[in-house]
Amino acid sequence: MNKPTYFTALKWAAQQLAGSQIDPDAPRFLLLMKHDWTLTDFLAHQRDQVPAEEWAWFQQAIQRVLDNEPPQYVVGVAPFYGRTFRVNRDVLVPESETEELVDWVLQEQPPKRQLRVLDLGTGSGVIGITLALERPSWQVELSDISATSLAVAQQNQERLGTHLPQIQGDLFEHLSGRRFDLIVTNPPYVATTARSEMDEAVKEFEPEQALYAGTDGLDFYRRLFEQLPDHLNPGGMLYGETGFDQEHLIKELAQQKLPAWQLTTKHDMADRMRMIKLCGGLEKRGD
Repeated sequence: MNKPTYFTALKWAAQQLAGSQIDPDAPRFLLLMKHDWTLTDFLAHQRDQVPAEEWAWFQQAIQRVLDNEPPQYVVGVAPFYGRTFRVNRDVLVPESETEELVDWVLQEQPPKRQLRVLDLGTGSGVIGITLALERPSWQVELSDISATSLAVAQQNQERLGTHLPQIQGDLFEHLSGRRFDLIVTNPPYVATTARSEMDEAVKEFEPEQALYAGTDGLDFYRRLFEQLPDHLNPGGMLYGETGFDQEHLIKELAQQKLPAWQLTTKHDMADRMRMIKLCGGLEKRGD
């Protein structure tokens, strides 16, 4: 195809994806993200000719998508809570469930209180940076075990104008003696036994360290619940994302590890349990 318009480029892409399991909206997503366009912007430009260099890029991008690479990695950015974040294969692609987790925190917590907040396992930083931008009075810190993930988070801080402390370490490894009012986390929670059920794009491209947590997916939460009383202020809260099939197991785990604490589960828009809130901090482990 010579000198296509954006409209004919999308038609070509649709033909390439026909018969595959790829999201048919992926080609349009690539163009919107590449140009930082809204859908209205695209409609205004759909009859414009695609520059030759961009047409070559777009053809390669469609092939990468056909090879199961998430379009967010292909274009290098992803939308989250009304902003655009840089992403690559060192971090997870942000999902709508994580937006719902952030929304839950923002709806429940007083906007003007000066809370100390930890985004534990921050990845690209979407949770912590979003909370800091939505609640400027909160003192937010980002932590992750992965230096490469924190490098992406730092890029997003520079992109979005935040200056939040970043700590590299496993769980609370370098946070000894530190306590927070809120800890928010989207941790690894996929069972290794469920690997075969995962989408090919996730299995092939997203970082395993951020996905899997033992044979039942709860290894991270086991360690977290054991250490949590030492890192929450009295009355503090943990908000976390979980797997849709873990409601019974995570309730049992919380009852075992933190019997005096109150666990609340929350379903997502598809009515699947995907979030927890754990209230406590009134006791200190070992007392």
